[in-house]
Amino acid sequence: MFNIWNGLKHRSLYLKIFLSFLATCVLFFAGLFLFWNYYFTDLFYKDKKELLNKRYIEVTRLLNSVQDGSISTRELKFSIRILGRSINGQVWLVDEKGNILNGSSDSEGKVLPKQMDAMFIDGMHGRSGYGMVSFTTPDQRTINLFTHYAPYELNGQPIVVMLYFPAGDISEAISAVRFNILVPLLFSLLAVGIILFIISRKLAGPLHQMNRAALELAGGDFTTRVPVTSNDEVGQLAASFNFMVEQLEEWEGTRQEFLTNVSHELRSPLTTLRGFIVAMNDKVIPEDKYSHYLRICDQEVQRLQRLVSDLLDLASIQNGVDVFRMRPLAVGEKLEETLELLKPPIAEKNIHLHVVMPPPEHEPARAYLDPDRFAQIVQNLIYNALKFTSEDGTLIVALEQTDEEVALYVRDTGTGMSETELERIWDRFYKADEARSPRSDGTTGTGLGLTIVKHLVSGMNGIVSARSRLGEGTEFRVGFPRLK
Repeated sequence: MFNIWNGLKHRSLYLKIFLSFLATCVLFFAGLFLFWNYYFTDLFYKDKKELLNKRYIEVTRLLNSVQDGSISTRELKFSIRILGRSINGQVWLVDEKGNILNGSSDSEGKVLPKQMDAMFIDGMHGRSGYGMVSFTTPDQRTINLFTHYAPYELNGQPIVVMLYFPAGDISEAISAVRFNILVPLLFSLLAVGIILFIISRKLAGPLHQMNRAALELAGGDFTTRVPVTSNDEVGQLAASFNFMVEQLEEWEGTRQEFLTNVSHELRSPLTTLRGFIVAMNDKVIPEDKYSHYLRICDQEVQRLQRLVSDLLDLASIQNGVDVFRMRPLAVGEKLEETLELLKPPIAEKNIHLHVVMPPPEHEPARAYLDPDRFAQIVQNLIYNALKFTSEDGTLIVALEQTDEEVALYVRDTGTGMSETELERIWDRFYKADEARSPRSDGTTGTGLGLTIVKHLVSGMNGIVSARSRLGEGTEFRVGFPRLK
């Protein structure tokens, strides 16, 4: 049995389901057959057992009468023969040596047949019971005798009283009943087996399809789908598998786009650096111009440093690796500290900064934040505003607090964005039209600042949004739950 089950472990699921349920049904039908067989066998022999027991009691009465002298041995022999005919069999009185006593039947004086030795020994030990004994006639016919044996003491000597009758009719009736029970059970088992086979194939079919689809997916085919043919658990699993494939397909597209963008962002400054180095080595660039082109090279190296730093920062934020060190933070105080550090670049671009804080009489708002990450959010939003705001523009930073939320607003009077641009500002490496927003230092951004902002805000249970109009500027809103 262990070897069979061990072999099944390497077979298909539907075959395991089918054979497991089929084995259960076989055991159930076998138990049902044994129960009905026992029930009807006991039913057929019940009346015969009661009749034999009654005749045994009558025999003991006759033997008691012989012992007290009420009847003679001749009368005993005649009465026992009458009792034998009443059961269509015979009654034997067997002494302790296994001899059939005088007065029992036509077999008196003979030795008890060996087929009855077991019952005789059981009777000599004081036990009674019933049993079936088979005899083979000289013409090779088998005769079954249903026998009742019981102990008795005659004239101080133990004997065994045996009553038996041919059980051929009962055996034939029991065989017919067994046949009538077995045939419907076999047909029922066959029908159940067919139904189980169909059901197991139906259950395992989608799993086979999902297995093939998973292998195709592992090979890079993201177009594979599993048909959803039901609304049950298997159908829900198929639908979930299809949703997973769609998500993987989307992530794969995002990954390919990310690799393309990274390659582009790295290739551009590296190409510039190599071009200038080769030109200087080949003396194409005059030596008196080296300092100018070295400054450009330095700017490109700084751009690469910013790109790598932002990529590493974004990766750590998305992976959640030791990113946030949260604690209750006085948002207003931290905002003022951060703005103090940002005033020089704001003043360098000659932009007017207006800071709007809650009234002093209000209790300072506190939120559960990482101070450094909050400062990074403010810096990224400010630098983004500076990038799109021309000289003599206005930058408004406002802090608003309610009973439930602390909200930071960063509003500029820059070039603004179209609806299409506004929808993509959170994408990695996306840059709005830089022709409308050149940096004063001639460098360009990495296109990761706002993406980092969105992930930082989400990681600290906040919400960030933006609204903008072309020619009127852009406003960013960052909200965090307020601590009570």
